[in-house]
Amino acid sequence: MAVHNIAEFGVWRPYYGGATVTVKIAGTNTNADLFTDEGLSVSAANPQTLQTLTQNGISYGKFQNPLYTASPYYLDIDSQETTGVERPALTSLSGENASDATVTPTGGSQATALDNLFARAIDVRDYGVFLPTSDGAASAATNNTTLTSAIGVAAAAGGGVVRIPAGTYKINSVTLSGDVILEGQGREATIIQSETGDKVFTLSGDRAGFRRLTLDGVSLQAGSVGVYGLAKDETVFDDVQVKRFVTGVHCPGGRRAQWRDLYIDNCTTGAKLHGDADASNTGNGDEFRHNRWTGGRVTNCTGIGVDLSYEDRKCWHNALIDIGFENNTGVALNINGARFTEVHGCWWAGNTTNLEADDDDDTDAADENTVIGLFLRAGSMSGGAATLSNTMQDTVFEAMELSDVDFTLTLVTNNILVLDCIEDASVTIAGQGTKWTRWRRTNAGTVSGETTDGTATKAWSLPLAPGQVGYFEAIVVGNQRNGENSAEYHISVSAERPGSELAYDTQTANFTLGDVLTGGTSGATGRIVADSDSGATGTLTLRSIDGEFEDNEIIADESGGSATANGTLTGQNVALLGSNANLRAVREDVTGWGAAFAANGPEIELQVTGASSTTIDWEVYVKAVVNG
Repeated sequence: MAVHNIAEFGVWRPYYGGATVTVKIAGTNTNADLFTDEGLSVSAANPQTLQTLTQNGISYGKFQNPLYTASPYYLDIDSQETTGVERPALTSLSGENASDATVTPTGGSQATALDNLFARAIDVRDYGVFLPTSDGAASAATNNTTLTSAIGVAAAAGGGVVRIPAGTYKINSVTLSGDVILEGQGREATIIQSETGDKVFTLSGDRAGFRRLTLDGVSLQAGSVGVYGLAKDETVFDDVQVKRFVTGVHCPGGRRAQWRDLYIDNCTTGAKLHGDADASNTGNGDEFRHNRWTGGRVTNCTGIGVDLSYEDRKCWHNALIDIGFENNTGVALNINGARFTEVHGCWWAGNTTNLEADDDDDTDAADENTVIGLFLRAGSMSGGAATLSNTMQDTVFEAMELSDVDFTLTLVTNNILVLDCIEDASVTIAGQGTKWTRWRRTNAGTVSGETTDGTATKAWSLPLAPGQVGYFEAIVVGNQRNGENSAEYHISVSAERPGSELAYDTQTANFTLGDVLTGGTSGATGRIVADSDSGATGTLTLRSIDGEFEDNEIIADESGGSATANGTLTGQNVALLGSNANLRAVREDVTGWGAAFAANGPEIELQVTGASSTTIDWEVYVKAVVNG
């Protein structure tokens, strides 16, 4: 607002005593509104008769009170004189149009018109009525129109961010142009709701997407799709939740997306990520490839959580990283003919079926619809089932923690490598168990060392868990550093560590061999491999032990056997099964050097023996196959 003090007669002016002063609006003959306060709340007369003060024969004139106006003005004095125009300074923009005013940011050097400055950031509220559900006048249709207008402005500028304030807003369906991002104030702050039984957001160009908001289908309306992008590349999800749609996200084709912190909840199908011509077979779809989804969760989906699928085009070279699959009653992750899929750092918990992987059934595309290169790394899978079928070429579980998962292998063509994984006693392998190939890299490798005397010295060791049995093979080469002598050994041995023993008393029902025993207080588990039963008392032998059983806790197996633990587990030492065998005749320049496997407490060791006053460099390669 412009407010101006009329200063011309705010002090005594000579020769104007008793004059009549009229304040006129600039450019008109209309009297301006006058006030005696800067807030323009106390009106004053217009015209004004000036006070009179006579000194030395001169008559002075002045306003009786300070006067203020909000209008540009000029003064008419006794209808004989007029002044120039005075324009009040702006103190606020209320009621003013300052669109073309220029401003320079503090510390800046570039002056910019206000209308251009505000157009740099697109706020949906600047383009029409956009009201939250908490406002009784809110309308999905009106909000839809306003949001569409704001998107259109961003698209016309070549792309941009459309900001949506905090609140819950209803819309119908919207087309999101390429290079336009809808941005809210946070996943829990800005919620866009639609109960449309069709596509709610349709991506019409590349690089479109969402940031810091929630898309909510509310009621799983039949046919509802949260986001649909047909062959759109580099799409954006950044700190976004999609929930309560029949299909949360549907991408028939698309490349090079970088999704971050995408959360999908309570959908029938959470995300359809397909290599697909498109559902109507128009041929406008594409491969789904080289996309990366990092962070977030997929929860409470009743059909499929994430569906990576060959439909009629390739689905390959995609990565799922640090995503949690939790409490899905359908299939949490479905791999249908997809290839070179990297699943890293993900976890599965509380699902009915964690994973299904199978070739697509399109027999005309056998060269591109089989599962090849499925890598699950550095994650965990707890409870539920997993089914692997048919080709499964180059399928690797690496550094995975597998707990109480029921795997089924059906008509699997290739071995499945289980590399450096942990499997607890409740993991089961049904079907083609011979295709489940376990390997631990630390069980094979070369180590180096030296001896300077004739004492047997540990060169390699491996701890065995209770109940484990193994076969061990070593190739050993010794080479004297302070002489020319050498030796080579190729030996093998078997060894076992018996299961740990747990005494019990107050038995109420007999235990069953092969069952998993669980501690009622500790939660510790172990598989029963022997039971010395004396009636109410006895001793169980356990292997595949996880946790620590507690004295006096109730222990029970899967078939109803029950008793009270009488003490804690008693571990056993490793024992060789037979003697070291030479797989090749020993060749040595000095009799008395040697290499042999030995048992030492819970470990099996490979020991080398040199000679006094002799420095020998040893190279030891050991291969171990351990069961249990």
